[in-house]
Amino acid sequence: MKGCAMNQKIKTLVGYIAILLDIGVILLSYGIANKLRFNQVRLTNVSGADYKTFIWFVILIYIAVQLFFRTNIDFLTRKMAREAFLVLKQYVILSLCIMAYFYLTKIGSDFSRLHLGYFLVLATIGTYIEHLLLKEMLSEKYMTSYVEKIVLISDDAHIKTIVEKLKGNIYVSIDYIVCVDKDIMGEVICGIPVIARLENMEEVLKNIPLDGAFIHISHDVDIEIQNIMEWLTAMGIKIHIHLHEYDYASGNKQFGNIGPYGVITYTNYEYEIRDVVLKRVMDIFGGLLLFVAMCIAFPFVAIGIMFQAPGPIFFKQTRIGKNGRRFEIYKFRSMYMDAEERKAELMKHNEMDSDYMFKIKDDPRIFPIGKIIRKLSIDELPQAINIIKGDMSLVGTRPPTEQEFEMYSAYHRRRVSIKPGLTGMWQVSGRSSITDFDEIVDLDCQYIDEWNLRLDIKILLKTVWVVLFGRGAE
Repeated sequence: MKGCAMNQKIKTLVGYIAILLDIGVILLSYGIANKLRFNQVRLTNVSGADYKTFIWFVILIYIAVQLFFRTNIDFLTRKMAREAFLVLKQYVILSLCIMAYFYLTKIGSDFSRLHLGYFLVLATIGTYIEHLLLKEMLSEKYMTSYVEKIVLISDDAHIKTIVEKLKGNIYVSIDYIVCVDKDIMGEVICGIPVIARLENMEEVLKNIPLDGAFIHISHDVDIEIQNIMEWLTAMGIKIHIHLHEYDYASGNKQFGNIGPYGVITYTNYEYEIRDVVLKRVMDIFGGLLLFVAMCIAFPFVAIGIMFQAPGPIFFKQTRIGKNGRRFEIYKFRSMYMDAEERKAELMKHNEMDSDYMFKIKDDPRIFPIGKIIRKLSIDELPQAINIIKGDMSLVGTRPPTEQEFEMYSAYHRRRVSIKPGLTGMWQVSGRSSITDFDEIVDLDCQYIDEWNLRLDIKILLKTVWVVLFGRGAE
Protein backbone atom coordinates (compact mmCIF):
# COMPACT_ATOMS: atom_id res chain seq x y z
CA MET A 1 0.00 0.00 0.00
CA LYS A 2 1.67 3.17 -1.14
CA GLY A 3 1.30 6.66 0.25
CA CYS A 4 1.74 10.05 -1.35
CA ALA A 5 4.96 12.09 -1.64
CA MET A 6 5.72 13.06 1.96
CA ASN A 7 4.48 9.69 3.23
CA GLN A 8 6.88 8.00 0.82
CA LYS A 9 9.73 10.10 2.21
CA ILE A 10 8.74 9.17 5.77
CA LYS A 11 8.69 5.49 4.81
CA THR A 12 12.18 5.88 3.34
CA LEU A 13 13.39 7.58 6.53
CA VAL A 14 11.88 4.80 8.68
CA GLY A 15 13.68 2.23 6.51
CA TYR A 16 17.02 3.96 7.14
CA ILE A 17 16.34 4.08 10.88
CA ALA A 18 15.59 0.35 10.84
CA ILE A 19 18.86 -0.35 8.99
CA LEU A 20 20.91 1.60 11.55
CA LEU A 21 19.23 -0.21 14.43
CA ASP A 22 19.71 -3.56 12.68
CA ILE A 23 23.45 -2.86 12.48
CA GLY A 24 23.38 -2.10 16.21
CA VAL A 25 21.67 -5.45 16.84
CA ILE A 26 24.27 -7.22 14.69
CA LEU A 27 27.12 -5.69 16.71
CA LEU A 28 25.39 -6.52 20.01
CA SER A 29 24.71 -10.11 18.90
CA TYR A 30 28.34 -10.44 17.82
CA GLY A 31 29.52 -9.27 21.24
CA ILE A 32 27.21 -11.69 23.08
CA ALA A 33 28.32 -14.56 20.80
CA ASN A 34 31.95 -13.70 21.59
CA LYS A 35 31.21 -13.83 25.31
CA LEU A 36 29.33 -17.13 25.07
CA ARG A 37 31.97 -18.86 22.93
CA PHE A 38 35.26 -17.25 23.96
CA ASN A 39 34.36 -15.53 27.27
CA GLN A 40 35.34 -12.08 25.94
CA VAL A 41 33.37 -9.40 24.15
CA ARG A 42 36.01 -7.94 21.82
CA LEU A 43 37.90 -10.31 19.54
CA THR A 44 40.73 -9.75 17.10
CA ASN A 45 42.38 -13.04 16.16
CA VAL A 46 41.49 -16.47 17.60
CA SER A 47 43.21 -19.58 16.19
CA GLY A 48 44.24 -17.58 13.13
CA ALA A 49 40.70 -16.33 12.39
CA ASP A 50 40.38 -12.55 11.94
CA TYR A 51 37.08 -11.90 13.74
CA LYS A 52 37.48 -8.12 13.59
CA THR A 53 37.52 -8.12 9.78
CA PHE A 54 34.75 -10.73 9.75
CA ILE A 55 32.19 -8.53 11.56
CA TRP A 56 32.79 -5.59 9.21
CA PHE A 57 32.37 -7.98 6.29
CA VAL A 58 29.03 -9.10 7.78
CA ILE A 59 27.85 -5.48 8.10
CA LEU A 60 28.80 -4.73 4.48
CA ILE A 61 26.95 -7.83 3.30
CA TYR A 62 23.91 -6.83 5.38
CA ILE A 63 23.85 -3.37 3.72
CA ALA A 64 24.17 -5.02 0.29
CA VAL A 65 21.24 -7.33 1.12
CA GLN A 66 19.15 -4.29 2.01
CA LEU A 67 20.06 -2.52 -1.24
CA PHE A 68 19.29 -5.51 -3.47
CA PHE A 69 16.42 -7.25 -1.64
CA ARG A 70 14.87 -4.26 0.21
CA THR A 71 13.67 -6.36 3.13
CA ASN A 72 12.71 -3.23 5.11
CA ILE A 73 10.16 -2.05 2.52
CA ASP A 74 6.71 -1.13 3.92
CA PHE A 75 8.18 -1.48 7.40
CA LEU A 76 5.27 0.14 9.25
CA THR A 77 2.44 -1.73 7.55
CA ARG A 78 3.51 -5.38 7.39
CA LYS A 79 2.10 -7.94 9.83
CA MET A 80 4.03 -9.99 12.40
CA ALA A 81 4.16 -13.14 10.25
CA ARG A 82 5.53 -11.24 7.25
CA GLU A 83 7.97 -9.44 9.54
CA ALA A 84 9.30 -12.78 10.78
CA PHE A 85 9.57 -14.09 7.20
CA LEU A 86 11.51 -11.04 5.94
CA VAL A 87 13.88 -10.97 8.92
CA LEU A 88 14.55 -14.70 8.47
CA LYS A 89 15.01 -14.16 4.73
CA GLN A 90 17.65 -11.47 5.21
CA TYR A 91 19.67 -13.64 7.61
CA VAL A 92 19.38 -16.72 5.39
CA ILE A 93 20.80 -14.65 2.52
CA LEU A 94 23.47 -13.28 4.88
CA SER A 95 24.38 -16.83 5.97
CA LEU A 96 24.67 -17.99 2.33
CA CYS A 97 26.95 -15.03 1.57
CA ILE A 98 29.17 -15.91 4.57
CA MET A 99 29.36 -19.54 3.42
CA ALA A 100 30.28 -18.43 -0.10
CA TYR A 101 32.96 -16.10 1.30
CA PHE A 102 34.45 -18.90 3.43
CA TYR A 103 34.41 -21.31 0.46
CA LEU A 104 36.10 -18.88 -1.93
CA THR A 105 38.75 -17.72 0.55
CA LYS A 106 39.33 -21.20 2.06
CA ILE A 107 39.30 -19.73 5.59
CA GLY A 108 36.09 -21.30 6.91
CA SER A 109 37.94 -23.88 9.00
CA ASP A 110 39.61 -21.08 11.00
CA PHE A 111 36.29 -19.84 12.41
CA SER A 112 34.23 -21.44 15.19
CA ARG A 113 30.98 -22.86 13.83
CA LEU A 114 29.44 -22.65 17.30
CA HIS A 115 30.30 -18.93 17.43
CA LEU A 116 28.67 -18.37 14.04
CA GLY A 117 25.60 -20.31 15.17
CA TYR A 118 25.27 -18.20 18.33
CA PHE A 119 25.72 -15.03 16.31
CA LEU A 120 23.16 -15.81 13.57
CA VAL A 121 20.48 -17.06 15.99
CA LEU A 122 20.92 -14.06 18.33
CA ALA A 123 20.96 -11.60 15.42
CA THR A 124 17.80 -13.10 13.87
CA ILE A 125 15.82 -13.10 17.12
CA GLY A 126 17.21 -9.70 18.18
CA THR A 127 16.36 -8.06 14.85
CA TYR A 128 12.80 -9.42 14.93
CA ILE A 129 12.23 -8.12 18.46
CA GLU A 130 13.85 -4.77 17.57
CA HIS A 131 11.56 -4.43 14.52
CA LEU A 132 8.43 -5.14 16.57
CA LEU A 133 9.41 -2.60 19.24
CA LEU A 134 10.39 0.02 16.66
CA LYS A 135 7.13 -0.42 14.75
CA GLU A 136 5.10 -0.15 17.93
CA MET A 137 6.86 3.06 18.92
CA LEU A 138 6.81 4.61 15.44
CA SER A 139 3.21 3.61 14.73
CA GLU A 140 2.01 5.26 17.94
CA LYS A 141 4.07 8.40 17.23
CA TYR A 142 3.02 8.46 13.58
CA MET A 143 -0.67 8.07 14.33
CA THR A 144 -0.62 10.91 16.88
CA SER A 145 1.76 13.34 15.18
CA TYR A 146 2.32 12.62 11.51
CA VAL A 147 -0.74 10.89 10.09
CA GLU A 148 -2.35 13.16 7.50
CA LYS A 149 -5.77 14.39 8.64
CA ILE A 150 -7.90 14.69 5.51
CA VAL A 151 -11.42 15.59 4.48
CA LEU A 152 -13.14 13.43 1.89
CA ILE A 153 -14.92 15.56 -0.71
CA SER A 154 -17.13 13.27 -2.77
CA ASP A 155 -20.61 12.50 -4.03
CA ASP A 156 -23.21 10.52 -2.13
CA ALA A 157 -22.88 7.43 -4.34
CA HIS A 158 -19.17 6.92 -3.56
CA ILE A 159 -18.63 8.15 0.02
CA LYS A 160 -19.32 4.90 1.89
CA THR A 161 -17.23 2.76 -0.49
CA ILE A 162 -14.23 5.11 -0.25
CA VAL A 163 -14.36 5.29 3.55
CA GLU A 164 -14.51 1.50 3.84
CA LYS A 165 -11.56 1.02 1.46
CA LEU A 166 -9.39 3.55 3.30
CA LYS A 167 -10.22 2.26 6.78
CA GLY A 168 -7.04 0.99 8.43
CA ASN A 169 -4.69 3.07 6.25
CA ILE A 170 -2.01 4.30 8.68
CA TYR A 171 -0.79 7.14 6.46
CA VAL A 172 -4.04 9.09 6.13
CA SER A 173 -7.02 9.52 8.42
CA ILE A 174 -10.39 10.59 7.01
CA ASP A 175 -11.68 12.79 9.83
CA TYR A 176 -14.46 14.64 7.98
CA ILE A 177 -16.73 14.22 4.97
CA VAL A 178 -18.18 16.80 2.57
CA CYS A 179 -20.99 15.61 0.30
CA VAL A 180 -21.20 17.79 -2.81
CA ASP A 181 -24.45 16.58 -4.39
CA LYS A 182 -26.78 15.97 -1.45
CA ASP A 183 -27.52 17.73 1.84
CA ILE A 184 -26.70 15.07 4.45
CA MET A 185 -24.98 17.36 6.96
CA GLY A 186 -25.05 15.93 10.45
CA GLU A 187 -25.12 12.31 9.34
CA VAL A 188 -22.34 9.90 10.35
CA ILE A 189 -20.99 7.45 7.74
CA CYS A 190 -18.86 4.59 9.06
CA GLY A 191 -18.11 6.65 12.16
CA ILE A 192 -17.09 9.80 10.26
CA PRO A 193 -19.24 12.97 10.42
CA VAL A 194 -20.55 14.75 7.33
CA ILE A 195 -19.71 18.35 8.26
CA ALA A 196 -20.59 20.37 5.16
CA ARG A 197 -22.19 20.52 1.75
CA LEU A 198 -20.85 22.21 -1.37
CA GLU A 199 -22.33 25.62 -0.57
CA ASN A 200 -20.77 26.06 2.88
CA MET A 201 -17.68 23.88 2.92
CA GLU A 202 -15.19 26.75 2.49
CA GLU A 203 -16.49 28.45 5.62
CA VAL A 204 -16.54 25.16 7.57
CA LEU A 205 -13.16 23.76 6.48
CA LYS A 206 -11.10 26.87 7.22
CA ASN A 207 -11.77 26.54 10.96
CA ILE A 208 -11.00 22.83 11.56
CA PRO A 209 -7.73 20.89 11.94
CA LEU A 210 -6.97 19.68 8.43
CA ASP A 211 -3.84 18.69 6.47
CA GLY A 212 -5.30 17.62 3.16
CA ALA A 213 -8.36 16.92 1.06
CA PHE A 214 -9.13 13.82 -1.02
CA ILE A 215 -11.39 14.78 -3.93
CA HIS A 216 -13.24 11.91 -5.59
CA ILE A 217 -16.22 13.19 -7.55
CA SER A 218 -17.91 11.24 -10.32
CA HIS A 219 -18.05 12.69 -13.84
CA ASP A 220 -21.81 12.30 -13.62
CA VAL A 221 -21.96 15.01 -10.93
CA ASP A 222 -22.06 18.53 -12.36
CA ILE A 223 -19.51 20.21 -10.06
CA GLU A 224 -16.77 22.68 -11.01
CA ILE A 225 -13.84 20.96 -9.26
CA GLN A 226 -11.33 23.68 -10.17
CA ASN A 227 -13.17 26.20 -7.97
CA ILE A 228 -12.86 23.82 -5.00
CA MET A 229 -9.17 23.32 -5.69
CA GLU A 230 -8.49 27.05 -5.95
CA TRP A 231 -9.66 27.93 -2.46
CA LEU A 232 -8.13 24.78 -0.93
CA THR A 233 -4.82 25.90 -2.44
CA ALA A 234 -5.34 29.41 -1.06
CA MET A 235 -5.70 27.93 2.44
CA GLY A 236 -2.48 25.93 2.07
CA ILE A 237 -4.33 22.58 2.21
CA LYS A 238 -2.74 19.70 0.31
CA ILE A 239 -5.03 18.33 -2.40
CA HIS A 240 -5.20 14.66 -3.44
CA ILE A 241 -7.45 14.29 -6.45
CA HIS A 242 -8.57 11.07 -8.06
CA LEU A 243 -6.64 10.60 -11.29
CA HIS A 244 -9.56 11.23 -13.65
CA GLU A 245 -9.01 14.96 -12.81
CA TYR A 246 -5.44 16.08 -13.51
CA ASP A 247 -5.33 19.36 -15.47
CA TYR A 248 -5.36 21.91 -12.60
CA ALA A 249 -2.40 24.21 -13.26
CA SER A 250 -1.49 25.53 -9.77
CA GLY A 251 0.93 24.00 -7.24
CA ASN A 252 3.53 21.24 -7.45
CA LYS A 253 2.28 17.89 -8.73
CA GLN A 254 3.18 14.42 -7.49
CA PHE A 255 1.62 11.12 -8.54
CA GLY A 256 0.92 8.49 -5.90
CA ASN A 257 -1.71 6.40 -4.18
CA ILE A 258 -4.09 6.72 -1.26
CA GLY A 259 -4.97 3.14 -0.50
CA PRO A 260 -6.25 1.59 -3.75
CA TYR A 261 -6.90 5.00 -5.37
CA GLY A 262 -4.45 6.51 -7.82
CA VAL A 263 -4.13 10.23 -7.06
CA ILE A 264 -2.31 13.31 -8.19
CA THR A 265 -1.28 15.54 -5.30
CA TYR A 266 -1.13 19.33 -5.48
CA THR A 267 0.75 21.19 -2.76
CA ASN A 268 2.04 24.72 -2.24
CA TYR A 269 5.32 23.40 -0.88
CA GLU A 270 7.21 20.14 -0.52
CA TYR A 271 10.27 20.02 1.73
CA GLU A 272 13.09 17.47 1.64
CA ILE A 273 12.73 14.97 4.47
CA ARG A 274 16.45 15.44 5.26
CA ASP A 275 15.89 19.16 5.88
CA VAL A 276 12.76 18.48 7.94
CA VAL A 277 14.70 16.05 10.16
CA LEU A 278 17.60 18.50 10.57
CA LYS A 279 15.15 21.27 11.49
CA ARG A 280 13.64 19.02 14.18
CA VAL A 281 17.11 18.20 15.54
CA MET A 282 17.90 21.91 15.63
CA ASP A 283 14.59 22.53 17.44
CA ILE A 284 15.36 19.93 20.10
CA PHE A 285 18.82 21.30 20.84
CA GLY A 286 17.58 24.90 20.75
CA GLY A 287 14.61 23.98 22.92
CA LEU A 288 16.88 22.38 25.53
CA LEU A 289 19.06 25.51 25.65
CA LEU A 290 15.98 27.69 26.06
CA PHE A 291 14.70 25.37 28.78
CA VAL A 292 17.95 25.81 30.72
CA ALA A 293 17.62 29.60 30.29
CA MET A 294 14.01 29.38 31.54
CA CYS A 295 15.11 27.49 34.66
CA ILE A 296 17.77 30.14 35.38
CA ALA A 297 15.29 33.00 34.89
CA PHE A 298 12.44 31.32 36.80
CA PRO A 299 13.27 32.32 40.41
CA PHE A 300 13.82 35.98 39.49
CA VAL A 301 10.69 36.19 37.35
CA ALA A 302 8.63 34.33 39.95
CA ILE A 303 9.63 36.76 42.73
CA GLY A 304 8.72 39.75 40.55
CA ILE A 305 5.32 38.27 39.64
CA MET A 306 4.50 37.36 43.26
CA PHE A 307 5.18 40.90 44.44
CA GLN A 308 3.51 42.82 41.61
CA ALA A 309 0.67 40.58 40.39
CA PRO A 310 0.05 37.61 42.70
CA GLY A 311 -1.17 34.53 40.87
CA PRO A 312 0.21 31.82 38.57
CA ILE A 313 3.79 32.22 37.35
CA PHE A 314 2.99 30.70 33.99
CA PHE A 315 0.37 31.82 31.48
CA LYS A 316 -1.28 29.03 29.48
CA GLN A 317 -3.55 29.56 26.49
CA THR A 318 -4.97 27.47 23.65
CA ARG A 319 -3.39 28.42 20.35
CA ILE A 320 -3.69 27.21 16.77
CA GLY A 321 -0.85 25.00 15.53
CA LYS A 322 -0.07 23.35 12.21
CA ASN A 323 -3.11 23.11 9.94
CA GLY A 324 -5.53 24.10 12.69
CA ARG A 325 -4.42 21.70 15.44
CA ARG A 326 -4.98 23.06 18.96
CA PHE A 327 -2.24 23.10 21.60
CA GLU A 328 -1.50 24.82 24.92
CA ILE A 329 1.18 27.53 24.67
CA TYR A 330 3.25 28.46 27.74
CA LYS A 331 4.67 31.84 28.75
CA PHE A 332 5.81 33.62 31.87
CA ARG A 333 2.79 35.68 32.91
CA SER A 334 3.39 39.37 32.20
CA MET A 335 -0.18 40.70 32.63
CA TYR A 336 -2.59 41.14 35.51
CA MET A 337 -5.02 38.32 36.18
CA ASP A 338 -7.97 40.11 34.54
CA ALA A 339 -6.11 40.77 31.28
CA GLU A 340 -8.39 38.70 29.04
CA GLU A 341 -11.55 40.30 30.51
CA ARG A 342 -10.15 43.81 29.89
CA LYS A 343 -9.16 43.05 26.29
CA ALA A 344 -12.67 43.78 24.93
CA GLU A 345 -12.72 47.34 26.32
CA LEU A 346 -9.25 48.02 24.90
CA MET A 347 -10.01 46.79 21.37
CA LYS A 348 -10.82 50.35 20.28
CA HIS A 349 -7.16 51.23 20.94
CA ASN A 350 -5.84 48.35 18.83
CA GLU A 351 -2.87 49.59 16.75
CA MET A 352 -3.30 46.86 14.17
CA ASP A 353 -5.39 47.70 11.11
CA SER A 354 -7.79 44.82 11.79
CA ASP A 355 -9.02 42.62 14.62
CA TYR A 356 -7.01 39.62 13.39
CA MET A 357 -4.30 40.59 15.89
CA PHE A 358 -4.32 42.81 18.98
CA LYS A 359 -1.50 45.15 19.99
CA ILE A 360 -1.35 48.48 21.80
CA LYS A 361 1.58 50.50 23.08
CA ASP A 362 1.81 50.86 26.88
CA ASP A 363 -0.80 48.14 27.40
CA PRO A 364 -2.27 48.89 30.89
CA ARG A 365 -2.79 45.17 31.52
CA ILE A 366 0.99 44.62 31.76
CA PHE A 367 2.55 45.07 35.20
CA PRO A 368 6.04 46.71 35.53
CA ILE A 369 8.13 43.52 35.75
CA GLY A 370 6.01 42.17 32.90
CA LYS A 371 7.14 45.05 30.70
CA ILE A 372 10.78 44.21 31.40
CA ILE A 373 10.48 40.50 30.64
CA ARG A 374 8.50 41.26 27.48
CA LYS A 375 11.08 43.82 26.35
CA LEU A 376 13.82 41.20 26.74
CA SER A 377 11.55 38.40 25.41
CA ILE A 378 12.09 36.46 28.65
CA ASP A 379 8.34 35.84 28.81
CA GLU A 380 8.72 33.61 25.73
CA LEU A 381 11.24 31.21 27.33
CA PRO A 382 8.64 28.67 28.58
CA GLN A 383 7.78 28.00 24.95
CA ALA A 384 10.87 25.79 25.11
CA ILE A 385 8.42 23.19 26.44
CA ASN A 386 6.26 23.55 23.31
CA ILE A 387 9.34 23.27 21.08
CA ILE A 388 10.64 20.13 22.80
CA LYS A 389 7.16 18.54 22.68
CA GLY A 390 6.93 19.28 18.95
CA ASP A 391 3.97 21.68 19.09
CA MET A 392 6.21 24.51 17.90
CA SER A 393 9.51 25.13 16.14
CA LEU A 394 12.26 27.66 16.81
CA VAL A 395 11.32 29.43 13.57
CA GLY A 396 7.89 29.49 11.97
CA THR A 397 4.75 31.58 11.94
CA ARG A 398 3.34 32.90 15.22
CA PRO A 399 0.36 30.84 16.45
CA PRO A 400 -2.96 32.75 16.57
CA THR A 401 -5.55 32.47 19.31
CA GLU A 402 -8.73 30.52 18.64
CA GLN A 403 -10.72 33.77 18.44
CA GLU A 404 -8.35 35.24 15.88
CA PHE A 405 -8.30 32.03 13.85
CA GLU A 406 -12.08 31.93 13.57
CA MET A 407 -11.99 35.32 11.79
CA TYR A 408 -9.43 34.22 9.20
CA SER A 409 -10.19 34.20 5.50
CA ALA A 410 -9.07 31.30 3.31
CA TYR A 411 -5.84 33.17 2.44
CA HIS A 412 -5.09 33.98 6.09
CA ARG A 413 -5.41 30.30 6.99
CA ARG A 414 -2.40 29.48 4.85
CA ARG A 415 -0.11 30.98 7.50
CA VAL A 416 -0.92 28.03 9.81
CA SER A 417 -0.10 25.40 7.16
CA ILE A 418 3.28 24.80 8.86
CA LYS A 419 4.33 24.34 12.48
CA PRO A 420 4.26 27.67 14.39
CA GLY A 421 7.50 29.15 15.67
CA LEU A 422 9.00 31.10 18.54
CA THR A 423 10.22 33.66 16.02
CA GLY A 424 9.66 34.26 12.34
CA MET A 425 9.98 36.42 9.28
CA TRP A 426 7.74 39.27 10.42
CA GLN A 427 9.20 39.48 13.91
CA VAL A 428 12.67 40.26 12.57
CA SER A 429 11.20 42.64 10.01
CA GLY A 430 10.12 45.04 12.80
CA ARG A 431 7.72 43.55 15.30
CA SER A 432 6.24 46.83 16.49
CA SER A 433 6.25 48.70 13.18
CA ILE A 434 4.04 46.39 11.11
CA THR A 435 0.36 47.13 11.66
CA ASP A 436 -1.14 45.65 8.47
CA PHE A 437 -2.13 42.03 9.12
CA ASP A 438 -2.11 41.21 5.40
CA GLU A 439 1.54 42.29 5.31
CA ILE A 440 2.26 39.86 8.15
CA VAL A 441 0.49 37.08 6.25
CA ASP A 442 2.50 37.94 3.12
CA LEU A 443 5.75 37.62 5.09
CA ASP A 444 4.59 34.33 6.61
CA CYS A 445 3.66 32.93 3.20
CA GLN A 446 7.02 34.09 1.84
CA TYR A 447 8.71 32.12 4.62
CA ILE A 448 6.60 29.03 3.83
CA ASP A 449 7.37 29.21 0.11
CA GLU A 450 11.10 29.94 0.48
CA TRP A 451 11.92 27.87 3.55
CA ASN A 452 15.31 26.26 3.95
CA LEU A 453 17.70 25.74 6.87
CA ARG A 454 19.85 28.74 5.91
CA LEU A 455 16.77 30.97 6.15
CA ASP A 456 16.03 29.62 9.65
CA ILE A 457 19.59 30.32 10.80
CA LYS A 458 19.42 33.82 9.32
CA ILE A 459 16.14 34.54 11.14
CA LEU A 460 17.52 33.18 14.44
CA LEU A 461 20.58 35.43 14.20
CA LYS A 462 18.40 38.44 13.41
CA THR A 463 16.15 37.55 16.36
CA VAL A 464 19.14 37.60 18.73
CA TRP A 465 20.03 41.06 17.39
CA VAL A 466 16.46 42.31 17.83
CA VAL A 467 16.23 40.99 21.41
CA LEU A 468 19.66 42.29 22.51
CA PHE A 469 19.23 45.76 21.05
CA GLY A 470 15.47 46.06 21.53
CA ARG A 471 14.70 47.06 17.94
CA GLY A 472 10.99 46.57 17.34
CA ALA A 473 10.47 44.60 20.54
CA GLU A 474 8.02 46.87 22.33
